[in-house]
Amino acid sequence: MHEKRFRKEQSLVSKLRTMKTVNVFNENDTGETSPIIFTYGSTTMSVLEAVRFAGIPATVVQPIYLEPFPEWELQKYKERKTIVVEQSVRGSFEQLLMEKAQIKTDNHIRKYDGRAFEVDELAAQLKEVSR
Repeated sequence: MHEKRFRKEQSLVSKLRTMKTVNVFNENDTGETSPIIFTYGSTTMSVLEAVRFAGIPATVVQPIYLEPFPEWELQKYKERKTIVVEQSVRGSFEQLLMEKAQIKTDNHIRKYDGRAFEVDELAAQLKEVSR
């Protein structure tokens, strides 16, 4: 069974490599020195609003799939300054980035009270950590 599951995962990875597995926002609007903000799920829209609200020149990267994790598409961001925004107390997405894609994050913003990010609050936090 283990070998069967491994083969299934490998064929899924092969198929995903031919598809779009990561959404990238503002990539052409920012320079090579601007930070990369990693996020996923519904938090992405809050991050995009906060970046626009605060006028932060940042590229926002949102993996569409977390399993299998599309590390092949994220490797190009490995050497850039990175910020992770997630709704998690333990930083599970940040750990996934490190474990699967070897992307060490410089800063993170976490919210874990069950409520969505407020745009002005998130914008202020992003301004602070993106300096």
